[in-house]
Amino acid sequence: MSYQALYRKYRSTNFEQIYGQEAIVKTLQNALKSNKIAHAYLFSGPRGTGKTSIARLFAKALNCEEGLGKICDKCSNCKEIALGISPDVIEIDAASNSGVDEVRNLIDKVKYAPTKSRYKVYIIDEVHMMSNSAFNALLKTLEEPPSYVVFILCTTELYKVLPTIVSRCQRYEFQKLSDEELTSLIKKVLLNEHVTYEEEAIKEIVELANGGARDALSILDQAISFSGNSIKLSDIESLFGLTSKKEKIMLLESIKKQDYQALFKTFSQLTEKNIDLVRFINEILTLLKDSLISKKTKIENSDMYVSLVSKYFDESQTQNLINVLLELLKEIKISNNPSLVVEIYLIKMIESINKPKEVTFETKVVQAKPTPQVDNKVIKETNTIPVVNKEVEKPKQVQPSVTTSLPKHDVNVTKAVQTSEPIKKDETPTQMMDAIDNLKPIFDDAPSTKNEPTVETNGEKYHLDIDSLIKLTVVSNKEAKKELLKRWKYLEVYKKDAKLKPYVELLLKGIPYLLCDTILVLMFNYSKDSNLANIKANQSRLVDCVEKILLKRVNIYALDRIEGTELITKYRNLDEVRKLPKAKEVNLDEIKF
Repeated sequence: MSYQALYRKYRSTNFEQIYGQEAIVKTLQNALKSNKIAHAYLFSGPRGTGKTSIARLFAKALNCEEGLGKICDKCSNCKEIALGISPDVIEIDAASNSGVDEVRNLIDKVKYAPTKSRYKVYIIDEVHMMSNSAFNALLKTLEEPPSYVVFILCTTELYKVLPTIVSRCQRYEFQKLSDEELTSLIKKVLLNEHVTYEEEAIKEIVELANGGARDALSILDQAISFSGNSIKLSDIESLFGLTSKKEKIMLLESIKKQDYQALFKTFSQLTEKNIDLVRFINEILTLLKDSLISKKTKIENSDMYVSLVSKYFDESQTQNLINVLLELLKEIKISNNPSLVVEIYLIKMIESINKPKEVTFETKVVQAKPTPQVDNKVIKETNTIPVVNKEVEKPKQVQPSVTTSLPKHDVNVTKAVQTSEPIKKDETPTQMMDAIDNLKPIFDDAPSTKNEPTVETNGEKYHLDIDSLIKLTVVSNKEAKKELLKRWKYLEVYKKDAKLKPYVELLLKGIPYLLCDTILVLMFNYSKDSNLANIKANQSRLVDCVEKILLKRVNIYALDRIEGTELITKYRNLDEVRKLPKAKEVNLDEIKF
């Protein structure tokens, strides 16, 4: 007999062998005992957690010749279902049968009664791959099938399944298996296969499996082929391009010592092993995260390596390193040269541990008094100055007479945005700079407001589809955008205005990306900032702030970096096939938020 993969060889043959889905198994068994069989079930959850296995077991329990709810594995029905040749249990791969024609063919066959079983069971795997038309064709049959038909739909991406389909099914959410459950499963298999192992090797396999039983057994299968009858940690690291904790600590130690030579030497040795860079970054993040939690909770971590990291960096440095690595994870996903990006961010990591803590200083202006006299003698300069009077009079603040308004009209920017004429490169906004310089004394002396407004974090958001963004890209005025980019830093002065400060701070996190007659598109690094900018309740204030430097009111829409990358990619693809809309055909009034 040909070799059988471990995940197929050790597939559960009854409900008692299922790992990690006790609640689902109990619910289905109770339904079988009370004969309350639903017409449709929806199994959703991560890959390799037992969805298809439980669907087959449920089909066995429905049709076992010994009675409803039994699984004897001896009768013809149980054996045929196990082998996948039962005429009454039909498994369909929706990925390759996603069209409406396949669904119509299925509907035609549903009306026929089962050949030899109680129920005719349809198991549709990866159901999210079905097209909308196929879903719609299935709706009526799924809602009111014949009494002898049971549908079991399985999916790893529930959000892609139409809500009308979900509402017609009993829904079961499968969970990832815990580390303890995976460890127990792996050890059981190794015992049956007569393979010895190191405990650390098992932990590494569990970590690689990420809660999936099938993944764990597939990795184990590969490890046994590589190592033979004894699995060691070094074998797992070599086979899957992993870094040891010792190597990660060496890299962090180089960062602590600010030893660039040792840092890049260590990283070069790691890249030669063809490591998975994303996994490597996540592993370092986990070390730093555990270290930070240990510091915050004041509970010492039992892991020797976490304790070492805690000694290398204080809380502030650890937090800075985490922030740099989180930013790196976003950059590496859109980069064509991940290794180069990591090297750049390693330098940033060293710089981040030298980043000073933010300290707020409160300064007060006091009026100097004449030098006090004691015993009719003037106190001379000494190392110790006696305190004569503790009360110090506060000087009266005098508001300087300055011009408080910005220029009302700027021909350069307004004309460029309205008429798409180029802006003269040599011109600089002199009037604006003069006005800003005049504004500074007022803002500097203005009293702080305790109840300062804050940016709304919840509420209805604006949304522009990709086609509208493509049109905006086509008609965007590049010269006007360049001029606005020069002026963007001038927003800084309006932070002194308590009413505008939170909105200015949000705007300064982004940069102008597209500028048209009525719409300004901003680009932010992070989606949390772009989401805030798109909340309708924030729009009015943001427009007010931008008007200060653009001298024109425009609607504001925000993208994050990933959305910007997708927009550029689609724009280039359309450009290559010459399907971009023409500028003269774009009507901005038709673009609605």
